[in-house]
Amino acid sequence: MNVEKTTLKEFCDMVSDKSPVPGGGAVGAIVAAFSAALNQMVANLTIGKKKYAEYEESMEEVLEHMEYSRNKLQDIATKDMEAFNEVMKAIKIPKDNPERGKILQEALKKAADVPFELARETRNILKYSQITSKFGNKNAISDAYSSAELAYSSFRIAMYNVLINLSSIKDEDFVKEYKEELEDLKNEVDGLYKNIRELIKENGFEI
Repeated sequence: MNVEKTTLKEFCDMVSDKSPVPGGGAVGAIVAAFSAALNQMVANLTIGKKKYAEYEESMEEVLEHMEYSRNKLQDIATKDMEAFNEVMKAIKIPKDNPERGKILQEALKKAADVPFELARETRNILKYSQITSKFGNKNAISDAYSSAELAYSSFRIAMYNVLINLSSIKDEDFVKEYKEELEDLKNEVDGLYKNIRELIKENGFEI
């Protein structure tokens, strides 16, 4: 299934169905794409305004990078579904097939790698959410905050999907490497999110 050619209603209907595909990973990627789009919206509403002229170059950068992220995330959503289907195909291989274990392990590694792409991309979005939250048009500041919240939630979704696949992978070096990188990424994402939360509090958007 190509996510780009699927309507929002069709996608939601498929998520709600009995099939495990699309699941959390694909949903997380779509949510992150909306996060990137919100950053673009705030940037577009900031560019051309005299009051924010000094931040125009930063907003142009937001537009460029978030356009890339938005397109990449739709691709990640499709790849996540494909990776899960490969795992299911491997599981269905007869147990007496000597290649089954190898094929399944390779499929699991790919299934862990795709949400890792999502995790990295949410980190990138949060970097730009920090810019729109700090310098964006104040009339659209709640949208910048919304972008940050969606990106952070998508990171958590990605993390869970990486970890569930790592739990079935027997390659200890692979698992160790991915967990260490994931922990580093989590620390970075938590730091970015914390900075944005502080901006939110400073601007009186906490009850």
